[in-house]
Parts: sequence; structure tokens; C-alpha cells
Amino acid sequence: REHGMAAVANGMAAYGGVIPYVATFLNFVGYSAGATRVGALSHLRTIYVATHDSIGLGEDGPTHQPVEMVTMLRAMPNCKVLRPADGTECNAAYITALQSDCPSIICLSRQNLPQLEHSSVEGALKGAYVVW
Repeated sequence: REHGMAAVANGMAAYGGVIPYVATFLNFVGYSAGATRVGALSHLRTIYVATHDSIGLGEDGPTHQPVEMVTMLRAMPNCKVLRPADGTECNAAYITALQSDCPSIICLSRQNLPQLEHSSVEGALKGAYVVW
């Protein structure tokens, strides 16, 4: 399912007129890796929303711990991997993805996360910043 989903999104992005987005658990992005890589090599603007990013053991068990997925995705050429820490950074991640000329993968936690007091869209758009 994930491979087909990513391949269809690639087709939509290649045709033009839309910026497709797809969503799945982060752990299952591995099933779409072939199509995701083709999209990255082709500079196709697709947004992947990858939920359940966590090293914590949830009710789904260890089969849903995506401990190696982010490393694999970051090694993929022409692919932006965004891992926001709170809602404000999530806004920045979407802005970055919409302005990108290649696939963007937004990795979102499954846990309830606090809003960081000093987080900012401007800081997150830089790629990294200090939150104290």
C-alpha cells in the first residue's frame, strides 16, 4: 500500500498542478522507499506525513518503533527530512515542505508533546536553533 501510495503521488507531482501529500506511520515509509527515492531523484514535490515517530514502546509493540527509518531517509539524496518538536515547529516544517523542490518527509510524534516556550517558526526555518 505505501509503495503504491508514493508512486501515485509521484505521478501527480510529475503531471503538475498539485503538491501531493501522503501519510502513513513512519515505520511503514520503508515500504515506499523505492518510490520515495525515485521521487527524490526526480525532484518531485511530494509531502510525506509520517506519524508515530518514537523510540517509546507503545501499544503497537516493537514492530512499530521506527528507530532506523529517519537515518535511512536522511541518507536519501534530494530528500528533506523534517522532525518538528512542537506545533510551532510543525508550522515551519509545512512551510519548508511547500517551498521545497524535492520530497519532504515530516516526522511527527505519537506522544503528546508540550509546546516549547521559546520555539519559533523563524528559528525552525533556519534548520536548527537554540531553545533554552
